[in-house]
Amino acid sequence: MIRACTFVTAALLAFGAGFAHAGAKKQSAVSVRVYGQGGIEGEDFARKVPLLNSSRTVYMQTMPLISERDIVAYYPFPARDNSGTYACYFKLDNHGSDLLSQHTMANRDTYLLAFFNGRHIADIYIDRGVSDGIVYIPTGLREGDLELLSMTFPEIGNEKGGKHKRPAPTPAPKPTPAAKTAAAPAATMPVPAPAMARQPDGSLAPAPIYGTAPARQPVYGSAPGSASPLPPTDPTAPTPGQ
Repeated sequence: MIRACTFVTAALLAFGAGFAHAGAKKQSAVSVRVYGQGGIEGEDFARKVPLLNSSRTVYMQTMPLISERDIVAYYPFPARDNSGTYACYFKLDNHGSDLLSQHTMANRDTYLLAFFNGRHIADIYIDRGVSDGIVYIPTGLREGDLELLSMTFPEIGNEKGGKHKRPAPTPAPKPTPAAKTAAAPAATMPVPAPAMARQPDGSLAPAPIYGTAPARQPVYGSAPGSASPLPPTDPTAPTPGQ
């Protein structure tokens, strides 16, 4: 009897462990946490955190408002602060969207503090309620962070297809025939070999093309020692002193 009870207990424990393992969520490759700014509530509910790029220190709630479990898609792009890092839009599920909307409506003029894999990357000032279900992290993500995100979430717009890789850049348009013609170097006309003519002494020399140009006559005459032309003389004009 004791041996039978022991067998049943072991079977139940094994079944329970297997059920718990099957129901557990797969561990994410990234940790994206967004914390709300909290009041002075003690170390169990809030802790002091210095704001980035500021001398201020605020109390941050110890429980995240948003985590990677609330994220369904992302969209990265270069940050606008010239830091060489990336900004990102994170699209939330219904649960995360509701939490974000309620918190931002009730806690204006406070901060959201964003962390990526335990690294404090951005402080987001709340100046209005956010009801579109998008968390905007303005800076702080690195190239390696984007690689991890691409292996974890699809990009916004590709949720149904489940494409985790970023689309290839759009190839440059092919040049039109007119552009090719404009870009092509000008064709060089071949210079014909000069015709040869027999000289009076019996030697050969290049013959003049179209004949020899006569000496150029000055227009209006030229002043001595000057290249400026002079006007023609009017025979009917009175001479000085007349």
